[in-house]
Amino acid sequence: MASLESSIRALLRHSDQVKVILEASVVSPTAGTPVTSSDSRSQIDEARNKRILAVVSHSDGPTTQEEGSVFILKFKSAGRAYDQSDILRVYPVFGDFSITMAQVKRDTLDLRRGSQASPSFLNLTIKQGDIQGLEPLTLCTQQVQTLRDVLAECKRLKELADAPPSSPVAPPLTTFSWLAPYTSRRAPLPALFSVPQDLRIARKALHTRLSSAFAGEAGDDFSDILRIRDDWIRTRVRETCVKGKHRLKVRIGTFNVNGNLPSQDLSSWVGGSAVTRGSGFTISPLKELSPLSIGDVTKDPFDDSNAPADANAESALGGKDQDPVDTNTNADTAEDPDLLVLGFQELDLSTEALLYATSTFKEEAWCTAIFAALGERAEGYEKLASKQLVGLLLVVIVKKTLKPCFSDIKSCVAGTGIMGLMGNKGGTAIRMKFTPPVALEPIGNPGSTVLTFVNAHLAAFDEMRLQFDLGAAGPEGGSAPVPVTCNVFESDALFWMVNLNYRIDVPDADVRTILGSEEWAEDRFTTLLPYDQLKSAVRANKAFDMFDEGPITHLPTYRFNAGLLKDDLGYDLKRRPAWTDRVLFASNAFAPIQQLSYAGHPQITQSDHRPVSAEFRVEVDLFDQSAAEKAADRLYRQLNGLEDAHEDTNARVNLKIMTPSVDLGKVSYGKTVTKQVGVKNIGKVPCAYRLVPIDVESSVHPDWLKVEPMTALLLPDELVYITLTTSIDNASAARLNIDHTALDCTLILHTVMGKDHFIAVTGEYVPTCFANTLSRLTRLPGPIRALKSPSELLAEDRSINAPREIMRLVNWMMGPDLDLENVFVSPADSGMVDTIRECLDTGADFPSSFSSAGAGANAKDSVPIAFGETLLRLLDALPEPLVPHALHARCAGTTSRDEAFEMLDAFDGAGVNVWISVTAFLHYVCQSSKDPEGRTRAIARVFTPILLRDSDAGVSPVGRRGFLLWFIRDT
Repeated sequence: MASLESSIRALLRHSDQVKVILEASVVSPTAGTPVTSSDSRSQIDEARNKRILAVVSHSDGPTTQEEGSVFILKFKSAGRAYDQSDILRVYPVFGDFSITMAQVKRDTLDLRRGSQASPSFLNLTIKQGDIQGLEPLTLCTQQVQTLRDVLAECKRLKELADAPPSSPVAPPLTTFSWLAPYTSRRAPLPALFSVPQDLRIARKALHTRLSSAFAGEAGDDFSDILRIRDDWIRTRVRETCVKGKHRLKVRIGTFNVNGNLPSQDLSSWVGGSAVTRGSGFTISPLKELSPLSIGDVTKDPFDDSNAPADANAESALGGKDQDPVDTNTNADTAEDPDLLVLGFQELDLSTEALLYATSTFKEEAWCTAIFAALGERAEGYEKLASKQLVGLLLVVIVKKTLKPCFSDIKSCVAGTGIMGLMGNKGGTAIRMKFTPPVALEPIGNPGSTVLTFVNAHLAAFDEMRLQFDLGAAGPEGGSAPVPVTCNVFESDALFWMVNLNYRIDVPDADVRTILGSEEWAEDRFTTLLPYDQLKSAVRANKAFDMFDEGPITHLPTYRFNAGLLKDDLGYDLKRRPAWTDRVLFASNAFAPIQQLSYAGHPQITQSDHRPVSAEFRVEVDLFDQSAAEKAADRLYRQLNGLEDAHEDTNARVNLKIMTPSVDLGKVSYGKTVTKQVGVKNIGKVPCAYRLVPIDVESSVHPDWLKVEPMTALLLPDELVYITLTTSIDNASAARLNIDHTALDCTLILHTVMGKDHFIAVTGEYVPTCFANTLSRLTRLPGPIRALKSPSELLAEDRSINAPREIMRLVNWMMGPDLDLENVFVSPADSGMVDTIRECLDTGADFPSSFSSAGAGANAKDSVPIAFGETLLRLLDALPEPLVPHALHARCAGTTSRDEAFEMLDAFDGAGVNVWISVTAFLHYVCQSSKDPEGRTRAIARVFTPILLRDSDAGVSPVGRRGFLLWFIRDT
């Protein structure tokens, strides 16, 4: 009975309590008691007639009157969850409510051998005459004592309801409004699983999606509570219903073919390293009007009737893909992809095709080439779907063993070419549901994951024009069906193959030098990619900012030239190389994506673009859809009415801050301090909180503090912890070093539909020499920790020539018998770096163990590396680069050593002294190396972005590095 009570309690809202539970059976009008028989049919009928009677009470708090009702539910075996559809009737205990009881006489005896007299049956009839349409119900039970408890509890509740009210009695539907969630026939949470949440919303932190609010101005609490509720339910359902994970390996390819038909082997692009072939495999040239001849490959790739040739081929049914997720991605790269999704652009450049295109010849030719590229493994794949818009083609190919797992396949197109209509530009998209193959007994109705693939050729694509038609829904009442659509972002996982007109914002000569010179071999990509227009648009939140992209480690894929006007790498001399061909991806928390590879394929040279491929692993949840929907429905009803909590704040919404004052203690640069604050719901109903700023122009918390979670929903008696973490970075340290050493702020915790609470946070900031300007460092009378107030700073005319902290580091590293071969290029011990910085801040001597004579076997190498790393970090922490941005263009334009040294006249006093000291030391490090030229290039690669920190001015990266080389390279 305890298990049964727990199951029913899970159905109820937290303001409602189960008082008594009684097992009974429905009594038919023509019989005085249920018939019990060994006959199987009678046993089935008896099970169907079983019911659960539950007396439920409701109270909003000590100042409100308790109300009660009798619930009649279907009978379920112990441990099985109840949902709202199991509530058959509800009888509110007030007014004309009554329960009558009568003993049932047995007309026959069971004379079978060994039988004993059956216990007496009692009939009970429940009536509620005040509610029209609620018919009386007669039940029969053998639980005599429990029935007495039911009668006693109903009598108590009836007396409460009949007591003289302090105000006029409200109508029943108002008085017992708490019953609405149980008596209404609500659907599960809308679109919880059938249509995923828009990724542009799902990928944003919940607190950023709430209304604008601040202290004293709650904002739109009603909308906020619904967003918090829906997010909580969505997350909680997956946490409780997911039984495991399924790995789906997806290979994506994008190729702008420039109007060409396939004429080369595509195996490296289509199949990657997994493709195997016999010797001498070639692709015969295209015939003028015939499909592609594939040499030895005679299998028709469009014939779906053939089974896989290799019966032992790895299958997702019972193979590795059904195992729990393995964090070792090396194994994944050797497996065949489950899904191949290939996007083509500029498939047809003819004038006629821009207006209309009905021929599928080019699609068939490329599909044939794709299957040819799969080699011996082509037998295991077949085309699942394709969609073409003139020059745009999107093809989805799947393992045959997995084809039954894909359903509800939809496609759409949108042309954004000439006049916004023609198909030379635009996008094609395919949407599908993937239902993992499962053999788990608890999963009778496996849930699906929505995958969407977009192939686009555009400068700035209007993605909202891509809409999928999901069919039509017929509303109640016989109205005409309403078309149902969704956009490409309403997916669990979205892959975007895009050919963009974005370029690299670096002079053409610089791009070619960086790509082609051996000097730039180790950092050519890290140098150029910050200037990539797509990445700039993402950083500025102007386009594609919700997408992820793997690290680019391949050469730009555009534009190549097969003729004479090309550079040594094959790029067109009239077109600047660019990464125009990209694969982007996004997913929600229920379908995380891990990128396994991202590559260009320069060996395929038939177009002015090179194709790009990317492989991914998608982790798909294994869950029962029916169970998830029931769980969502149950949670939804438990939280129903949350938006009405403001009607009685004192009784309904009540949060308690367990620690309203937090002392962080001493907070240092680069170190974290973590504290937790407990927040408890001490009310009887669920409630939610959010952190808000003090006014519309303020932030929720200072930049040196991180707060998680920023919003949460709490059930009654639930305790959650807010984690406060300090994070003093260069930006916050630069301000704190000047403003004050005291850290204090007040966090405002707003109870949604309730009142505000406050958390006072205090701490003491420990100053550091890092993140100070050169001019301030030169005015320090001693170590920064000794500075008591800004008034102690030296006057500008009395400032020292260069910061003592920088000179201490350089002078130490210029000491005798130090091995500097790995300084600035090898990782440093973080503990040593912290110790060195502490000595700089306090003025203390460096530890004696740091001397080369007494630090042990590793000190000769590790200690200088730590000093070098400290110098790098100190220079990088300067609020302004050592070389002011205003001088970068002139520095980058210097063409001789003498001209470079003349530029020093434009530096300020402290800047020129530091520049001379640091570069002289770097010159010494480079020229004392075993490989002076290689060491010089490595040092320049490390120090250029620090000493001449980049800006948006578009100054030549080659020129900036060249300026530093004038000082550290031997003449």
